[in-house]
Amino acid sequence: RDLEGAQKVFLLSSGANRQELRMGKYSAIPLETLLSCPYGAILRREADGGWQRVRHSIEVAEETVEVQENNQHLAQDNSAQSLSPSEVRDLKQKCSGSEVVEALASNSATFASKTKFAQEKYLKKKAQKHVQQVTLLRPSVMELCETYYKQSRNKVCGLRYDYLSSLLCQADVRSGARFLVLDCAAGLVAGAMAQQLAGLGEIYRLFRGSYPEKGLLELDLSESEKSCVRAIHLEALESSDPWSLEWLRLPEAPGDAEGEAIAPGRAEARLTRITKRHNDFKSLEAKAVDGLIVVAEDADLCAEVLELGLPRLSFGGRVCVFGHHLQPLAALQGAWRAGNFVDVRLTQLFTREFQALPLRTHPFMVADANLCEGFILCGSKVGEAEPQEAAGEDSPTKKQRRS
Repeated sequence: RDLEGAQKVFLLSSGANRQELRMGKYSAIPLETLLSCPYGAILRREADGGWQRVRHSIEVAEETVEVQENNQHLAQDNSAQSLSPSEVRDLKQKCSGSEVVEALASNSATFASKTKFAQEKYLKKKAQKHVQQVTLLRPSVMELCETYYKQSRNKVCGLRYDYLSSLLCQADVRSGARFLVLDCAAGLVAGAMAQQLAGLGEIYRLFRGSYPEKGLLELDLSESEKSCVRAIHLEALESSDPWSLEWLRLPEAPGDAEGEAIAPGRAEARLTRITKRHNDFKSLEAKAVDGLIVVAEDADLCAEVLELGLPRLSFGGRVCVFGHHLQPLAALQGAWRAGNFVDVRLTQLFTREFQALPLRTHPFMVADANLCEGFILCGSKVGEAEPQEAAGEDSPTKKQRRS
């Protein structure tokens, strides 16, 4: 993350195929410098062009003093700065970014007369423009969700981090459970669920066409956590004879194919891949799932997945749907309440970021702030108890609690 708040994810690979680490207009960051620093470290570009780690300074809390001054008499005609643009460019060639900021502050005729709050704001604004500084962040679910949301909102279905956390909570994602999920948010929902399961449980991720795994790869999951996510083609659930589909069809023997030469290693890898698909599909059909999560912008695809997934949901299982349009979800809410669902809720989250500073705590007033982003519909599936057999001498009583 740079000083302006922009974030970028780097996937470090071994060997010679290592990508060049660049943030915006910043110069390239050496990979050796990056690997020697822990998460949370701050790297700043010095005057010689190298990147050095900057230690965190401990700020001592000062006593709260009421501010009486104001900046109403300061002119806003850009005449306070004595340095010309050409002189500032020369300074940037010879000095570091922090030294340029100090020179700009010392050559400003109004800097000393400004209030303490205004001086801090001035230095911060100039540092964003002239200081090249990045912070190394751990690829957590929240950081990845914010990064994807800022870079390409449509690719993650406009899923914000507070909605993602609410989905995990409302669906009761826990270790040892089985879930059926449609994740059209670049694999971010499935990756967050896999991290929550901690290697104990099963996640059957439905897909049609492409199968994006950006979130699964960049979340830095362990092998046991990745093994929880199992891909299931949507056509396999729709078909009356799924074993005849190409996605589940076993390859022919090498001697049966005429005129085709397939390398032994490639044929073995294909056989292993399809065998795994067979096992995953049998595991899904063998037992009902404990939860169903749908994150998709296509209303038709969402309705299709619900039609296929709700019969496979166990009694007491949770179903959660995320969407951006109120009317389809409101109609679905009414249908669920009239059917075999309880605790049906349609919620919309409101989130606003605040600046938390002494004597100047207030919400951020920006035009691009998306305070409300989508809706979440959730409920629990219930069913009628099976009628008991006629009571005999050794049979239980008629009034018996069902566990």
